Amino acid sequence: MAFLSNNFRKIHIAHSWLILSLFLFIDSYIGLRFGSGLLSWSGILKGDILWILQSLEMMAFGIVIVNKAVKSSTGKFKALALVATPVFLFLLALFTLDTLLKGKEITTIFYYNLSSISLSALYWSAAYMTVAVGLALTYKVQKYGNFAQAEIMLLGSYVALIMMWSDMFFPISDASSDGILNYRLLVASAISAFVICGFVGVIIDKSVYKPLRKRFASAQVLMITSLGVAMVIRAILYMRFSAKTFRFIPDKDWRLLSSNVEVPTQRVDVVVGSRVEEPFINIVSNIGPYGFSYSKIALVVGVLIAISLLMFIMHKTILGKKMRAVSDNPDLASTSGINVENIHSASSFLSAGISGLGGALLAAILPVNPELGLSLLLPAFAVIVLGSITSIPGVILAAFIIGIVRAISEPLLIGAGNALDRPTAGGFAEVMPFIFLIGVLLLMPSGLGNALHKWNVSRFKNLEKQKRKSLFFVTDLFEVFSRFLTIAVNLVVQRLMIIKSHRLFLIYIIQVKSYILELYFEVLNRIGSYLQIVLNMAKWSTPQLLKIDKETNRGSWIFFGVLLFGLILISILLPSVSYYTKVMQIARIVALLGIFSLLSFSLNIHSGFTGMTNFGVIFFAGIGAVLVGILSAPIETNGYGWGTLEATIFAVLLAAIIGWLIAYPTARLRTDYFAIVTISLGEILRISLQAEPLLRAGTVTSAMGISNYELPFKDWWNSGFADSVGSFIGLPGQAPYVLLLATLSISLCFLTWWIISLLLSSPWGRILKSIREDEEVSQHHGHNILSHKAASLALGAAIAALGGALWAWLNTAVWPDFMSPIRSTFLIWAVFIVGGKGNNKGMFIGAFIIVLVEFIFNVLVVSRSSSDLIFHSLTTYIDKIFGWIIYDLGGLIWSERSIIEAFPKGTVILELSYLKLALIGLVIIVALRIAPKGLLPEILFKPKRKGKAGENE
Repeated sequence: MAFLSNNFRKIHIAHSWLILSLFLFIDSYIGLRFGSGLLSWSGILKGDILWILQSLEMMAFGIVIVNKAVKSSTGKFKALALVATPVFLFLLALFTLDTLLKGKEITTIFYYNLSSISLSALYWSAAYMTVAVGLALTYKVQKYGNFAQAEIMLLGSYVALIMMWSDMFFPISDASSDGILNYRLLVASAISAFVICGFVGVIIDKSVYKPLRKRFASAQVLMITSLGVAMVIRAILYMRFSAKTFRFIPDKDWRLLSSNVEVPTQRVDVVVGSRVEEPFINIVSNIGPYGFSYSKIALVVGVLIAISLLMFIMHKTILGKKMRAVSDNPDLASTSGINVENIHSASSFLSAGISGLGGALLAAILPVNPELGLSLLLPAFAVIVLGSITSIPGVILAAFIIGIVRAISEPLLIGAGNALDRPTAGGFAEVMPFIFLIGVLLLMPSGLGNALHKWNVSRFKNLEKQKRKSLFFVTDLFEVFSRFLTIAVNLVVQRLMIIKSHRLFLIYIIQVKSYILELYFEVLNRIGSYLQIVLNMAKWSTPQLLKIDKETNRGSWIFFGVLLFGLILISILLPSVSYYTKVMQIARIVALLGIFSLLSFSLNIHSGFTGMTNFGVIFFAGIGAVLVGILSAPIETNGYGWGTLEATIFAVLLAAIIGWLIAYPTARLRTDYFAIVTISLGEILRISLQAEPLLRAGTVTSAMGISNYELPFKDWWNSGFADSVGSFIGLPGQAPYVLLLATLSISLCFLTWWIISLLLSSPWGRILKSIREDEEVSQHHGHNILSHKAASLALGAAIAALGGALWAWLNTAVWPDFMSPIRSTFLIWAVFIVGGKGNNKGMFIGAFIIVLVEFIFNVLVVSRSSSDLIFHSLTTYIDKIFGWIIYDLGGLIWSERSIIEAFPKGTVILELSYLKLALIGLVIIVALRIAPKGLLPEILFKPKRKGKAGENE
């Protein structure tokens, strides 16, 4: 009865979700088509925000319905449903847009040039594969996600530029057009990039990842370490080549508009909206051919050749067999005589080499700058997740699917943007791979490739069952015969036992004796090992007592006080021009300390206490900053005119709700998938700030960004309190407003810290830690894992939104660049690693260090302007060393022309902001290598136990 009751409850819940989804899907249809529905009747929302939310409602619950349909299908329909999932998502988006435009009585046409779409998809898939194949190979052999893969690809692009500027090849690049394509520079650059990047990959593997593997570091630690490696490589490229954009020209004929293959084509016009007599699809044949450039053909051919050679190596060579053996079971491969470290080096060479080769070929198409890598990294992650994370063939298929999504989305977004008065909507094409990935993961949490693999395995199992049924009669006959044979054999054995029973008994005695002796020696060995442990403890216990144990509550607070005192002292000693600027400097340090501490608390709740690797803290912080900015901006400048308090409360609550809702489709994902999805959410919001008019306020012209919003208590501060504070601290006039923001920021930081401490010391906090350590064990103890993860995400999202609001007030404007991962997410992770996960004191100290590094480098930059400043001699010496590296040491590798291109004024000066980025990356790498627990490790909870007399020990 209990079994039937549980099954009935599961079926009832599943049907309830399906009915609710159908109801809300129909509600969104009514809202978009006829202007009614729940959201419309509420009267709270109007205008563009109303139809945007109704469209999201239709998409979200449409995905739920598709998910139920895919899960309920079986057999051949299951495979068809899995393969057709991308098509379902596209048709759902098209249906949503068609319903919206019909409701607005608008018609728009999407122009799809078939050759353009297919060849553009091929080009984008090749571009994504330059990074994705290397990622998949690293995942397959070394089991971690390499965030530095895109920087290796970018290094290949700069290798091509260095070769173009060399004395040997510059005459080819600079020669006048003669109508003949010269392949020498392109081929030489691709081969050189493959070899150089391959060796760089091996060096990084030996120097960074090998020591971590020896310490049995987890995949999460290796992935975060690759984040530091990516920061170092990017900083080096910035320092050497500056932020300028360069073009790789293998030969001027490659750049001609006529250097392409003309492909005949047709155009499909898709008419969406309020069609009167027009058909849904029109096919136009009389159009000109589509030109596919030779440089794109070279990229596609080069990448496919590299992948084909990789497949040949993986499946037809001894090295490939060893790599697959290490991928399946490294320990078993090692016992079989395979040198696992050599295989790791070989995989590092191949993955880095293929990415470098692709980067060199890609440089002939796209402008090269240090930001190019990140724009391809996240789509590449989408590719490997979609195509089964360790399958090279799956990555190839997924890359083409993502390429089609990118190619199809551009005409759709342009047409929809023109119809809905959003001329910049085409910018959303950059994030369509992320949106598509999230949609697929909602339907198939393990990815499309893994879902197909599971279905294939299930299909073969069913075939085996059918074969067994067909041989049922034969097996019955064989069973009767085997029973008869068994009875006969048993009779013979019994006769033999009677004859030789004394011999068998002797053998039995010998076996028992050997077993007792073996057990005796094993017990002796264990006792000896325990005695050795006791002796070692006695030997080392006395000196250890004299040291501060940072993993105890008392020792942690003592070390926290020492570090805090040192950092405060450094802040006070930082030079400044005047007393007023010193007050401004200290106030900004304190304000940023409060902001970064809040963001770090958020990450610590998600990753340190709950075990969810969240790379999307800036997404929740961005929600807080954007909402506070828009809601508190004046109505006449496209804002809503709210007060700062109401806007902040609404932003924090909405961020918490979004965090709670995000948890249900994403918290079940594996660690690396969850990290990719969360960082994708941040990128989606960043691109939305560029492309969506509703996310602009502060000007009457709807310029990009959010500005001129109300700042908290500013009128009260300027009404006279600033004068009082200024005279109290010794300023001749008013105290700066940033002093009030610093007070507000650090006060909210301490208040949040206290609330988090109360929550984490409660039973709920201990449940989160149990989930982090082992989800299955925690679930067996009766804890609802999903609801606790949702609560954790909601709490962390609310704290991050509060930090984002403070950041918006400090910056007085919100721009898309503020959400760049390199300026936000990576810094927060540096705080998390340096401070020590699971310890909010560590988050505070880590935030203080990162903020202080920023101001120290600001002082170094200012010191260049005058020889009287304290750090002028230091910056002069740094520039001298940098010039020696570029001219004397680097001159052995590159030509003088390449130096002039990067430093056109002839003065080689190190940009200290890039050196700061390199140092932060090095801090991440070194901290995970030397002190993986951070400066202030987590204090483990040790419950008090009663002694024999009943008192607490």
